[in-house]
Amino acid sequence: MVELSVVLATYNEKENIGVLIDALQEHVKGIDTEIIVVDDNSPDDTAKVAEEANKRHGNVRVIVRKDARGLATALLRGFEESKGTYILTMDSDLAHDPKIVPAMIALLRNKEADFVIGSRYVRGSKVMGKPFIKALASWVAQGIAMLWLGMRVKDASNNFRMFPNALYQRVKDDLHPDGNVMLMEFVHRAAQQGYRIKELPTLYYERSKGATKLRLGKETARFIKNMWRLRFG
Repeated sequence: MVELSVVLATYNEKENIGVLIDALQEHVKGIDTEIIVVDDNSPDDTAKVAEEANKRHGNVRVIVRKDARGLATALLRGFEESKGTYILTMDSDLAHDPKIVPAMIALLRNKEADFVIGSRYVRGSKVMGKPFIKALASWVAQGIAMLWLGMRVKDASNNFRMFPNALYQRVKDDLHPDGNVMLMEFVHRAAQQGYRIKELPTLYYERSKGATKLRLGKETARFIKNMWRLRFG
């Protein structure tokens, strides 16, 4: 029986996805794991590199979406395909350090938390190479979420998180896959239903290879719209 499903959403991550999968395998030894790569039909052969990783490890599934785009919908597709007791999500650009994955699953196994986030903003965390304007936008977003939604989580927008599949099944009908703000909405919905959320310090590395897909202006507009909906809608 699969214990952990790792969902990786990709678009043009040829240079990173194989490295990430190999690094992950080192930290999930002893855990029955499947890795689900949901690729938005990348023209740079990201899917092919992921399939080659499966030849090395035997636990990678690759889903190529030809008629859909975006992180939020890709994650939801991966969640629906997951067979594991727990689900882990990470960015595919090597931003997240897989070393804390064993600690994350231990908290869930031992019932010490219901939802675990690898956090950039708790004591012991470190952010490497993030441009000031992106860091500022992230800090402001966290502040708005804490103020408007009463959230106590310091890094609700980070896509480095682990939670039970059963938790996703309970909140999925309340999620709106409209941009990266769904990451924050997911945490908000879980908190509303009383799930215990714990943040672990982690290292965050700004991508060094490939181009970012985040469009700050577009995501800011989506964020404001969806925060308004969550707060007042």
